[in-house]
Amino acid sequence: MSLSTEARMHTLLQHEQGKTELKTETTSGIFRIDLKPENLRLWRETLLKYSMPCNLLLACESNQGELSETKLTWVVGSAIRATQITSPNKAVKLLESMGIQAELAELAKKQCPGLGEEITWAFYLERHGWLTASPVLTTTQIKSIQCISPTC
Repeated sequence: MSLSTEARMHTLLQHEQGKTELKTETTSGIFRIDLKPENLRLWRETLLKYSMPCNLLLACESNQGELSETKLTWVVGSAIRATQITSPNKAVKLLESMGIQAELAELAKKQCPGLGEEITWAFYLERHGWLTASPVLTTTQIKSIQCISPTC
């Protein structure tokens, strides 16, 4: 993981310490980063079920066909699908193809450190239709991010 990605993730987690979400309102809707410990644990457990490398977990309406042929939806009752993408821009294009407004997809690119690179992110729609993302950090990544602080 690059130092800048580690530093950005450390800042995100430290800045929001004690808070369980970071919410940004736009003209296209709301983008939310969910940092609830229980949800982060559940996403980490979900990631461990996949043997192939992936850096995106997506709550989809369908587990059939191409990802671009389904829509992002809420987690309950959804088909969780994993994929590997190679850049933040490809993440934006994929989210847009799944029905997410361009402004919200671009916001995800800006606010999700390591998106489309070395950090796995889970995306779903919150019950009000908000685009929601959670970082899915491995144990190694968590230790690396924690070692940025001066006490490490």
